[in-house]
Amino acid sequence: MKRAKLSGEQMLTIKQRASNGIENDEEIKQLDEEIKELNESNSQMEADMIKLRTQITTMESNLKTIEEENKVIEQQNESLLHELANLSQSLIHSLANIQLPHMEPINEQNFDAYVTTLTDMYTNQDRYQSPENKALLENIKQAVRGIQV
Repeated sequence: MKRAKLSGEQMLTIKQRASNGIENDEEIKQLDEEIKELNESNSQMEADMIKLRTQITTMESNLKTIEEENKVIEQQNESLLHELANLSQSLIHSLANIQLPHMEPINEQNFDAYVTTLTDMYTNQDRYQSPENKALLENIKQAVRGIQV
């Protein structure tokens, strides 16, 4: 077998090609590693996005449920306010002829003060022991008996 004689320049070219191949091999390994890391990162991000979508869907569902509950509560409140207005009118009508001490006859403008005074009279009956007050309380009881609650 004959030995090939290579010039110095040819040897350098071969050496450069060999080293370029090694460098390219390392670059390929590094790129493969980066691709693997990117794929793992993408998988994690996709899993996080799925979790976020699930959370958003749950929150939207909860919000819809709360809105529906609020509508029901609003309807109940409207109904109760209407019933309260009717009861207030019935009370005003029933007590129109009964005058509390130091007060004008009951009307819509003094309704709250009138009810507060009545409440005080009933909760503190020991302070209202005079025969006139007892008769007044009895008249009030008679007047409100017919009110349907």
